[in-house]
Amino acid sequence: MKTTLISLASGLLLCISVQGAYAESELPELGDTTSAVVSPEQEYRLGRAWIRKLRGSTSTINDPVLQDYLERQSYRLAFNSPLQNPDLTLVIINSKQINAFAVPGGVIGVNAGLLLHAETESEFSSVMAHELGHLSQRHFARMLEDNQRNQWVYLGTLLATIAVAASGESQGAFALGASAQAAMIQNQLSYSRINEQEADRIGMQTLVNAGMDPHAMPKFFQRMEKQSRQVGTVPEFVLTHPLTQSRIADTFNRANQFPKKLAEDSLDYQLVRIRMLVQFMESTGRASAHFRQQLKDESILNDRVRINRLGLALALLRERQYSQAREALAPLLADDPQRVDYIVAAVEIALAENHYDEAITLLDKARQINPDSYPLLMYGARVHILGNDAASMIEPLEAAARERSDDAQLWRLLMDAYTSTRDSLGIYRAKAEVYFLNGNEEKALDQLKLAADEVKNNYPLTAKIQKRMREIEQSKNDMKR
Repeated sequence: MKTTLISLASGLLLCISVQGAYAESELPELGDTTSAVVSPEQEYRLGRAWIRKLRGSTSTINDPVLQDYLERQSYRLAFNSPLQNPDLTLVIINSKQINAFAVPGGVIGVNAGLLLHAETESEFSSVMAHELGHLSQRHFARMLEDNQRNQWVYLGTLLATIAVAASGESQGAFALGASAQAAMIQNQLSYSRINEQEADRIGMQTLVNAGMDPHAMPKFFQRMEKQSRQVGTVPEFVLTHPLTQSRIADTFNRANQFPKKLAEDSLDYQLVRIRMLVQFMESTGRASAHFRQQLKDESILNDRVRINRLGLALALLRERQYSQAREALAPLLADDPQRVDYIVAAVEIALAENHYDEAITLLDKARQINPDSYPLLMYGARVHILGNDAASMIEPLEAAARERSDDAQLWRLLMDAYTSTRDSLGIYRAKAEVYFLNGNEEKALDQLKLAADEVKNNYPLTAKIQKRMREIEQSKNDMKR
């Protein structure tokens, strides 16, 4: 109960169960009091351990186009925030609920519902900037520090509760324990409100620094609060980020202190948003009918038409109306043949029709012009594997894996590529990373043992595999310290 309320009030999914272990450990003083409780390195390891467990237990969205946009926008905001040396990991939760959260060590989670309901890029970014505010101020470590100071008071009351219970006064024991817990919860709620206000303030300044509209934050907050009152269903965002009238008023007052600025939405944001919207629509024909209605009597190819045309093409693709999907997409490709969103949509249509050669031609041409594109790499690997040419993608995938070692989908593609080329050592290595990044360390170690057996006479390779096994063994305790 205590842990649940703390996490809901703070808006940080913080794995509070580790508090006792951190509080008891003797950590070096690194210049601030929070580092005496938990160091930045420990936060990093905890965050990465937490996200591995999350991947293994929660439905996530693995869309390279969306992942690429979120990473670019998150780093844009991070470099305009007080967060030092940002090293971020993004996870997209497959949920219509509106929410985002920050986990120590640079982990940011975003529910798909946030994209569906944030009407502008500045609104979406205001939530992301708020979460970066939590990370930059190390609110997790500060909460642990506060708990450490109050720990003896709480434990003393708890021991008194046990003593009363032992005497047979169970009702009295329950009341005493409840009052102690209530006092602790109230203290945490009060502290979390300070955290939220601080994250709001820093997040708003981050928005301004990034050239975005600071008024987007209070407008989004106000809409969420209004929705919770009118609809009767409290959005998940409101549960984890309690919105009071005073907090909303405070953000409006802060926004008014900045010069008025109209920040235009990027086409990138609106295209990934429409991509998510189509994924959550039922493929019954209503989606395509909706976009056709939006495009009625439109003759000029402006951004609004581009957005709705992509929506129509993707809706028709889901409805298996492939020729019509191509027709809807054609004007977009003619207008901007290098835009990744359009190329990926064309590739998805080709794959749906099993036209692998067409998909490979599209992607290879696009990757020559944009070789660093993450979505083009991921789709390129997929179509080459399906087209029985996996060998050509192993080197670029391995290079990308060295840069993005915690990308589970990248390792999954590598595993498929090695499976296609019947490279058993590659299969064991890639499968080990897939298991590890999805929170199953034991299975990861089993795969690496098989890899070690495969190369037992190759001592340099054996040494590398054994080193990786030691790293995974050490990481097994990251959630327990």
